[in-house]
Amino acid sequence: MGRAGSYRRFVRRLSFMLVFLMVFSVGSQVRAALSLPAQVRLLPGQEWGTDLGRWLTAVDVSASRLLVEAAGGGLRVRGEELGSARLQLRLFGLLPLRSVQVSVVPALSVVPGGQAIGVLISSHGLVVSQTTRVVDVDGVVRQPARDAGLAAGDMIVEMAGVTVRSVDQVHEIVDRFGRRGEPVPVTVVRDGARLRRVVHPAAVAVRDGEAVRVEYRLGLRLENPAAGVGTLTFYDPEALRFGGLGHMITDGSNRPVQVHDGRIVEAVIRGVQQGARGFPGEKIGVFDGRRGEMGVIEKNTRYGIYGVLFEPPRHGYVTGPVPVALAHEVRPGDAEMLTVIEGQRVESFAVRILQVHPNRRADGRGLVIEIADPRLLEATRGIVQGMSGSPILQDGKLVGAVTHVFVNDPRRGYGILAEWMAYEAEIFSMNSEIREETKLLR
Repeated sequence: MGRAGSYRRFVRRLSFMLVFLMVFSVGSQVRAALSLPAQVRLLPGQEWGTDLGRWLTAVDVSASRLLVEAAGGGLRVRGEELGSARLQLRLFGLLPLRSVQVSVVPALSVVPGGQAIGVLISSHGLVVSQTTRVVDVDGVVRQPARDAGLAAGDMIVEMAGVTVRSVDQVHEIVDRFGRRGEPVPVTVVRDGARLRRVVHPAAVAVRDGEAVRVEYRLGLRLENPAAGVGTLTFYDPEALRFGGLGHMITDGSNRPVQVHDGRIVEAVIRGVQQGARGFPGEKIGVFDGRRGEMGVIEKNTRYGIYGVLFEPPRHGYVTGPVPVALAHEVRPGDAEMLTVIEGQRVESFAVRILQVHPNRRADGRGLVIEIADPRLLEATRGIVQGMSGSPILQDGKLVGAVTHVFVNDPRRGYGILAEWMAYEAEIFSMNSEIREETKLLR
């Protein structure tokens, strides 16, 4: 009886261990399947694969012409022709877990940038940063702009029927209407819509030494529509479509900024405020007015800014096109970053790609990178503001762009995969009709 009891206990323990191991194995395979990217792109003749394990199977539910093999616990996909397939990963051959869209796409080459650019969210107009109180000549506190319906974030594009381009111009118009005792017609852009308002200037007494003069004010603080200095990532040498920054332009509340006829211009880097733990550094740049505008910004997305250049940019480090790496081609290891730290000269600096996350398309942080170049570390101590969009090259291909710095370790930061930016730039979808329209903008 004792031996029989011991044997039964042994069998129960063994059964429990086997069940535990199977559940653990199934769980790990399910997690691996769910972590696969939803979209995989291949060039003709390329192959992509992953380990499925014992409990998973892959089914081509689109009946594509891609070669799909699932044998020995592994999945291999190969496409000789352009096209796509939708693969469904199933547990025990029955329960759908994950769909992966595999597309065979044509090769794409672009010219890497690295040039410092000034970003203007509008070619004209002024942004209302704040509405303020003013005390008029009678001692009455007034808020003319707020009372007329203006608010922070509005962009003033016209005043008295005249296109607004500078703060001095606004002062002149307000003073002229105020002295005539007339309200000022104002046109603003808010959330993409044009709104018309009428503001009554307030007469304010201003002391100038011993003398006192009267000025007319609207109770506004205005800013130029500049998002600051960033970096051009790449451009298409044929259509001159470009991508830059690698992340969205946002306001102080981290909301997307409406781009109204935005432009990029050449910038000159005059110095660098070095970064430190907890305090990101910054490129100190000024806009180069001699060259004027470089191109038009068509959209501001979570993957950067995109538009059309008027002509190929100057000061490039790489003068010819290089292939855009697809996400599955990027690997941890040595790479180089192109950026400007002085003047307008684009230079190459050594970096390391620490991690690749091709499935993190939602937040645009597909890379974790580290600055490895001693000269760049001496000059900047790591990644600084203004490097956003700096292209990253590996094995002769454009693999990504710098986007964010780790606040507690300025040597490290995030990057976006170049494949995502290339598709956001719509270079793949450019047809002859759009190319002809693009030429008219130059």
